[in-house]
Amino acid sequence: MDITTIREMVDRYLQGLATDQEKQFIEKWLQARPEDEQPLQDQDRQAIHGVLWQLFTDHTDWSSFATPMTTRKSHSLFNYRSWIGYAAAAVVLLCGTVWLTTILFKKQSPVAQTITALKGAHKTVQLPDSSIAHLFPGATLVILGNFNTTERPVSLSGKVFFEVKQDPARPFYVQSGKLRTLVLGTSFEVTAQDSFYTAVVVRTGKVGIQYDGRQLADLTPGKRLRYDVRQNNFAIDEVNAAVLCEWWNNGMVFNQSPFEEVVQSISDWYNVPIEITGTKWKQEKVTIRIKDRSLTEALSLLSATLGFQYKKENNRIIIY
Repeated sequence: MDITTIREMVDRYLQGLATDQEKQFIEKWLQARPEDEQPLQDQDRQAIHGVLWQLFTDHTDWSSFATPMTTRKSHSLFNYRSWIGYAAAAVVLLCGTVWLTTILFKKQSPVAQTITALKGAHKTVQLPDSSIAHLFPGATLVILGNFNTTERPVSLSGKVFFEVKQDPARPFYVQSGKLRTLVLGTSFEVTAQDSFYTAVVVRTGKVGIQYDGRQLADLTPGKRLRYDVRQNNFAIDEVNAAVLCEWWNNGMVFNQSPFEEVVQSISDWYNVPIEITGTKWKQEKVTIRIKDRSLTEALSLLSATLGFQYKKENNRIIIY
């Protein structure tokens, strides 16, 4: 909204010709709190003051002040009250200039962008800095509003593999629950399942891992850090990151992964709810590869590996 538009809107307001929307706008300004004010550039302040002062003078009959008092007494009470109304409105408008300009000219706060891969389908996206993110089915990635300014923050739930463009001046970091992964330029995968665990696998480069502000480790290629949320501890092991991290090409590969993680991944990949009954199977670790298989084939393979049974019930799978 430019200065001319402001002038016309306030002019209509003073004449009683403003629309309901314009009235709401002006009245919202008049009711503003002082703490909402923002500093203005000198040229903006002068321009707004000039517009409002001109409006004040346009609606004031200055000649009446040059008329002798005896003559002015003959003026109607209506005109006097009209002048008082205009004067009061103009004074209020002038006093509220800073807040008005805050509404009209202040920059909008950056808005976060949320990207979600539907269950049953993965998604690959390019971030504003040209980095690439591969979202596992069911994953959600949030690009924070200040991304690509002095830093490049994102947050996620589910599993996402990143190919980060190098930019030492603007660190790239991923927040997943209380775990933060900080990089300058590398490729790595972060998995965050709130009720189970958080894991980071590095394919290239180097990343630093923090949990709740505490430095845990620096990971190099082929290293995986797994944080057990329930036990509040972590472990680091070696994995084949090249195979593990390219599930969109190589299928799902698990290396000594908790059974719950495997089941959750299968559930998201095939878009079917899966429930594990009992505690026996939840303690198991699984090493398996599932590629180009139907849901039935994947469950049969997993069942043959561990020895559990399963059944279909009300559009879901129950493992027992």
